[in-house]
Amino acid sequence: MLTQKLVTQLFVILLVIAGTCQGQDLQTTATSASQETAPSVKYMEYGFDVLDFVRGIKEKIDIELSTTVNSKHIWNGIDAFDDHGVIIPSVKMTFGDSGLSGMIMESYPLSSGLENSVQRNFALFYTGAILQDTSWATNYVLNWWYYGLPNISDGKSDSQEFGSTLFWPGLIPVSYGSLTPSYYLSYIWASRSNSNIKECEGFIHVLGLNYDFDIPNFWPDGTKQSFRLHGDFTYNDGFAASAIEHEWSHLTLAINTKITKENWTITPSLNYQISMEDSVNPENEFWCGINATYKF
Repeated sequence: MLTQKLVTQLFVILLVIAGTCQGQDLQTTATSASQETAPSVKYMEYGFDVLDFVRGIKEKIDIELSTTVNSKHIWNGIDAFDDHGVIIPSVKMTFGDSGLSGMIMESYPLSSGLENSVQRNFALFYTGAILQDTSWATNYVLNWWYYGLPNISDGKSDSQEFGSTLFWPGLIPVSYGSLTPSYYLSYIWASRSNSNIKECEGFIHVLGLNYDFDIPNFWPDGTKQSFRLHGDFTYNDGFAASAIEHEWSHLTLAINTKITKENWTITPSLNYQISMEDSVNPENEFWCGINATYKF
């Protein structure tokens, strides 16, 4: 039988254990309450517990569901659907402040007879910045695209693209609004060795310029509205087809604005392309579009 002294000692030990567990619960509650402001501390306290790490990742994922409707499908100067409209649904996931994001995007012609032109594309992005707090501050986006044509068997017309965009938001100061030059360099190649588009390999260079500005008292209630004017000039160095001449191919001009309400963003746009190289596009192009995005 247990002596009274031993029972007393066991009772004290149980109280100590209970107090420790209660302290851990309080610590857990306090940490959970501050996980948005100090997730690194949370992971250190938990010792990178697997379940807790997964929960932290879920809290850091932003999801965007988006649909774009354009009166034409213009891709790098090329009229991909021959003057027919397109609807482009997509899903994008952004992994917190890691700079990583991914996208699945499909393109469907708004006319019959173009079933083989349906596209299913996948993309990965990495966003970062260098030389901050200087006039040469540079934002950059690295991107990889996989362009798939699911209605063409064996992926023989699929291709991939790897590129990078550089932005200089503080390089050209202006008295009103903001002026941001950019440069995009990309390379495309066929995904299969037995591809139908072996000769698609080549580079593309795009010089861009964005001007962002507000119009005060735009709406009846006196609120302002933001607009963006965009222009880019493209040098096609054999990008997308062997028949393309290595020339300055086209100039694009556009204007768009964003209308935001809670988690919704609506972006209408007007676009005009001046085509200068017939091997890319023999016609000047005008098209309009609207995008609707819901962010979780």
